[in-house]
Amino acid sequence: MKTVISRRRLIAGGIGITVGAPLIAQDNVIDRMMKATPPQQLGPFYPVARPLDQDADLTRLDGHSESAEGPRMDLFGIVRDFDGTPVPGATLDLWQANVHGRYLHGGDDREDLPLDPHFQGSAKVTTDAEGRYRIRTIIPGIYGVGDLVRPRHIHFTIDGKQSRLTTQMYFPGEKENANEDIADDSMLVAKRAPALDGSIEAFNWDVVLPFG
Repeated sequence: MKTVISRRRLIAGGIGITVGAPLIAQDNVIDRMMKATPPQQLGPFYPVARPLDQDADLTRLDGHSESAEGPRMDLFGIVRDFDGTPVPGATLDLWQANVHGRYLHGGDDREDLPLDPHFQGSAKVTTDAEGRYRIRTIIPGIYGVGDLVRPRHIHFTIDGKQSRLTTQMYFPGEKENANEDIADDSMLVAKRAPALDGSIEAFNWDVVLPFG
C-alpha cells in the first residue's frame, strides 16, 4: 500500500506551523481533512492574566453576589477528528468581549466601553468521553477596530491529542458577518438550538480538528 507524506500548514495566532504526518493516499481521506474548522487569528486580547475562576459558567464569579451583564446563552457541541471521531479530553480555551464589546485585558484601554466586574471573560473546559462540551456565557457586544466593525464572536484555542486549532466562533444572522465575508453556512458560525433550560438562548457549534 502506497504511503505519502502530507504537510498541512496551520495558522495559530498568526504564526505559521507546519505539521507533517503520514497519510494513506486515498481521496476520501484527503477530502475529509479539508473539512476541518478553519483557523483564525488569535487576536490582540488573549487573556494571559485571568480571574482564578475559570469554570464553564462565565456569567458568575466566585465570591460575587451579582452576575454578568447582558443576555445569557448556552453554547454546546462536539469536538471531532477529521474523520468524524469524537475527541475526548480536548481542551477548549475561550475568551470574549463583555456585553459592551470590551475585553478583560490590560491592552484593551477603551475607556468609553465599561468593564463588567462580574463577568469572567474567559474559561478553560475539557470535552467528556464523547467529545462533548458545554459553556454558559453572555452574548458578546459588537465593537469597532478602526473603521471596521467586527461581528460578534468568541475566540477559541482548542487542543486535541495531536493538534491545536486557533479560531473564532460567530453568530448566525448577524449583518456584521458580511464585513468579514462570513456566511451563515460557514463552519465558523454557530447554529441556533432549542434552549437547554427553556429560557436562555442556546447555540450549537461543533469543531473538527485537522488531526484529533
